[in-house]
Amino acid sequence: MTEVPNSPAKTVPVLVLPPQAGNTQHYRMRLADHAFDGAPGHPLYGTGSDPKNIVLLPYHTGRCDQSERRVREHAELAADWTRRLKAVGFTVRPARRCGLIATCDLPPTEAVVERHGPVEEFTRKVTFPAHGLGGLLRLVPTHASANYDVLTLDGEVLRSVTELAHGVEALAVHFGLPDDVMNTTFLPTHPAWS
Repeated sequence: MTEVPNSPAKTVPVLVLPPQAGNTQHYRMRLADHAFDGAPGHPLYGTGSDPKNIVLLPYHTGRCDQSERRVREHAELAADWTRRLKAVGFTVRPARRCGLIATCDLPPTEAVVERHGPVEEFTRKVTFPAHGLGGLLRLVPTHASANYDVLTLDGEVLRSVTELAHGVEALAVHFGLPDDVMNTTFLPTHPAWS
């Protein structure tokens, strides 16, 4: 008998979705929405306790193994959902009882942060050069600490965060960009800040 050496698993590249301003879902949920457009069985899915995973459950009442028909339906749904998820870059494994758990590694997002405006405004401009998008982070001092308001370039306040890095991630989510790994470059370019 001839042994075949193990070959590395083929990884499907993650589908690159276009930016979508005003987005509130993380990139994996957007990928899942794209994968399940028109899917049979109306899958229930969400991130669960680990935001790197998408957990899928078939929609039904009662126990999963109530009948042979339901077991067969679950197997058919799992096969279709697995195919759909793998097509956009997820790896899929069965969940503990029924359903599936899907995971994918997202590409990093490049961000550039530079000081912006008059010194007394304590504002930083964030740009995502690969996408031509960006926003502002404005320091808001409080009695005990300081927060950053996350704003669009038009001045619309999206939310408030406690750390600069969280503000960059919030802008990435707002534009529908992957936010797992943020490669952030800080540029002190404003002459008044030097």
